[in-house]
Amino acid sequence: MFIEKWKKKKLFDKITDILFVVLLIGLLIPQSRTAIIVTVKRVIAFSPKAISTEERETVERDDFYWKMESLDGQQFNLSDFRGKVLFINEWATWCPPCIAEMPSIQKLYDRLKNDDEVVFVIVTNEKKSVVQTFIDENDYTFPVLLARSETPGPFFSPSIPTTFIVSPEGEIVSKEVGSKKWHGEDTVRMIRSLYGG
Repeated sequence: MFIEKWKKKKLFDKITDILFVVLLIGLLIPQSRTAIIVTVKRVIAFSPKAISTEERETVERDDFYWKMESLDGQQFNLSDFRGKVLFINEWATWCPPCIAEMPSIQKLYDRLKNDDEVVFVIVTNEKKSVVQTFIDENDYTFPVLLARSETPGPFFSPSIPTTFIVSPEGEIVSKEVGSKKWHGEDTVRMIRSLYGG
């Protein structure tokens, strides 16, 4: 009975059935699962949106206290960057949605890295050796920081990736959970508009 139904199907339907079965098998195999999820997340990701002016949260001075360390051992505090536009991305190397958006973050960083008014804070809680290996294997050049204190309340999220764009005045202009396409023209314009660039 199954074979008869299969024979009656159109070629397109047969191809989609085969692709669906291959996808299911791929998801069952741990080595291919991450690659499949990353690919799907990249395809369905969309550009971030700004929060309406009335709904924006202002980060208090004390909430900028967040100790971090760069991969080369330099110590930072988020308060060092107050007065700048902050692109804060919380992520992990084991997180497929995080991995999916990293190339887009790299493209955004490449476009804005020479803008002195924009600071990229790509932060994780993982071990330095794990993060360094991931960054090296993928040739990412954006600055990666390791969290060395608790995440301040306004930047806490139970999910990763979570990304915040903070204005020089300390307003959270955008908060996005999940993979996004960060390098789009709308995002670049939104960031530059925060400092008049």
